Order: sequence, then C-alpha cells, then structure tokens
Amino acid sequence: MKSIWNSFLLAFSMYSISPKTKVERNNENTKYILIFIPLIGAVIGYISAKWAMVYPYLCSYMILPAVVGAVLPSMLSAGSHLDGFFRTVDALCSHQPREKKLQILEDSHGGYFAIIVCVWYFMLAIGVWSEMPVDGWFVLAYSFVLSRALYGVSILAIKHAKESKCSIYVPQGRLKIIEIGIMLLYIAFCVKGMISLNPAAGSYCIAGAVVAFLLSMYVAHRNFGGVTEDTAGFFVQICEVLMPLAALIAYKQWW
Repeated sequence: MKSIWNSFLLAFSMYSISPKTKVERNNENTKYILIFIPLIGAVIGYISAKWAMVYPYLCSYMILPAVVGAVLPSMLSAGSHLDGFFRTVDALCSHQPREKKLQILEDSHGGYFAIIVCVWYFMLAIGVWSEMPVDGWFVLAYSFVLSRALYGVSILAIKHAKESKCSIYVPQGRLKIIEIGIMLLYIAFCVKGMISLNPAAGSYCIAGAVVAFLLSMYVAHRNFGGVTEDTAGFFVQICEVLMPLAALIAYKQWW
C-alpha cells in the first residue's frame, strides 16, 4: 500500500501544479504512477467543464474563454507534457541523426524552432477553442483523461528507445498487464462518456485521438527508435489539439 500511495503522490507532484513531494523517485515508488496520471486529466476536465458553465455569463466575446481552454491543461499539469513536446519538436527540427536527436531530448536548453512551433501550437489551440460551442466543452472534458490514458498505454505497451528513462514507470510481469487493463478501462470510460453526450462530436474526437496516437508513435519510432517520456509528452500535446479540432469539424459539419 505504501508504494501505491507514494506513486499517487509522485504522479500529482510531477504531472500537476500540486505541491512537490519529497518521495524518492525509484522503481518501487514509481511502478504505479501511470495509473494515477489520468486522474490529473479528470481534474483538468472537471475544471474545464465548470468554466464552460460560467463563462457565458461572464464574457461577451470568446477570446478569453478560448485562451483559458488553450492554456488551462498545460497550466494545471505544470507544463510537464509541454516540456516533452518542446524537446521533441526541438530534436525533430534539428534534422540531425538519431543519436544527436536523442541527445537534444536530454538538453534542457530550448532552440528557437521549438519556441516558434509552440507559438503556432497555442495560436491554433486558441483559434479552435474560440469556435467551440458550449456543448463541446463538456464532450472534451473527457479528452484530458483519454490523452493521459493513451500516454500510459504508449509507455507500458510500446517499445522504448534505448536511452529512454521511462522504463522506471513500467512494472514487470502480471502487474504490467493489470496496468494496461486499467488504462483500457479509462479509455472505455472516456469513449462511453463522449458518445453519450454527442455521438458525432464524440466519434470525431476519438478519431482525432487515434490519429494523434498513431502519428506520434510513428514519429517516435522513426526518429528516436522508440518511445521516450518526452515523445509521450509530445503525443499528449498533439492529442489535445487534434481532439478539439476534430470535435469542431463535427460540429461544423452537423450544424
């Protein structure tokens, strides 16, 4: 039980803005960490849905709600996945051999390519959220759980790059199968919730998540030889812009 509690504390400490814990980051304390990361997505989704309930009464224009929709996930997750996106983009834009790209992933200094792409990313996100109907916010509240559940699947079930440090999160034997099963339950919960709220938007949103997952895994294997914690973070960010974009296409198509 102690290792489960420590994994919970580490998950919220490392992947959210909650206070940092002094729990040591070792194999014993991190073997359950992936189970709790989707719960952070649930907190983000809950706050996002609550914001969607009040902003129509507070705002005359959509720019402020759109900025909140674009920034809130990264802010509440303390930029943990955005950091991986930043490093991965920096490595990809370098057009260097694989070994050099893996070294760039380890470098804490950002290049101007990554900064430019991050600006484009948030401009696109703000644009998408500015067009999102209120109903879409509730559908997309599930998306933050879905993206983090798929994040867990990518680390648990997909081949890692040689230099990847995320193997510390992967337990051995039967426990690994159990954790994958829990991730699938998270995914099923999100799919059911999205479809029940709006079948068209939910279906498009799920399709966006699948496209983001396949694209990110292809990029990771082709450029880095497998998944790393940074490329998994890259996936979360891609997923969290493709899902609202796909949902928006559904709303525009069915209006």
